[in-house]
Amino acid sequence: MPLYEYQCAEHGVFERSRPMAEASLAAPCPDCEVHAPRILSAPNVPALPRGLSRAHERNERSRHEPRRVERAPRKECSAPRDPPRPIAAAGRPWALGH
Repeated sequence: MPLYEYQCAEHGVFERSRPMAEASLAAPCPDCEVHAPRILSAPNVPALPRGLSRAHERNERSRHEPRRVERAPRKECSAPRDPPRPIAAAGRPWALGH
């Protein structure tokens, strides 16, 4: 079962393991038994591989304003192209005809 955090007005934050169907419901404080609302907290994610961690960081940074990437238009090369290669000999595509 997932672990959720709740915040009591008097006693502060506490954790409660509950089924996902009951996650949005208030939970009783372990000290005063007053129902406390759930608070959103960061998930307990185990260590990620470096590439995946970087991807998460990049997504988080661009959450509100994605990075805009502009590329310069490609310039057409004016240099002459290589002459066409000779056609291969019949039956042997790896051999060039002479």
